[in-house]
Amino acid sequence: MKITAYKIAAMVFAALLISACSQKQGSSVKDMLKDHSQQEAVLTTLAENHELGKKYIQKMMDNDHATGMMVDELVRAASKDTILANKISGMITKYPDLMLLTTHHFMPVIASDSLMSDTFCDHTLEHEELAKAMHNKMEYKKSLERNH
Repeated sequence: MKITAYKIAAMVFAALLISACSQKQGSSVKDMLKDHSQQEAVLTTLAENHELGKKYIQKMMDNDHATGMMVDELVRAASKDTILANKISGMITKYPDLMLLTTHHFMPVIASDSLMSDTFCDHTLEHEELAKAMHNKMEYKKSLERNH
């Protein structure tokens, strides 16, 4: 009888131990990340581990809300940091389709603001080849209008 009681007690203890362990392991990541130190540890790992960082960025890129947040933060930071602004500018010019899209998007904004228009014109005129190309294009369009 004593042996049976010991066996039952041991089985109950083992069941409680397994149950406690599984509950501890079963705690969700969300619960774990409520702890600020755990958040920092995860963020540091993501920032320092190239492969995990790339996976995280891809997850963010696949989510419209997250992509919007990234762009907002990047633009806000670039508006205060010329080094970052130059890096973004360099990346935009590296991809011609993105450059055209960006230019197309900002032309109406520039046109609606006289200060921006003046600044844009002054900046454009500083680049002789661009100014010549624009002048030639305007002259060509004028010649087409005269012929019709």
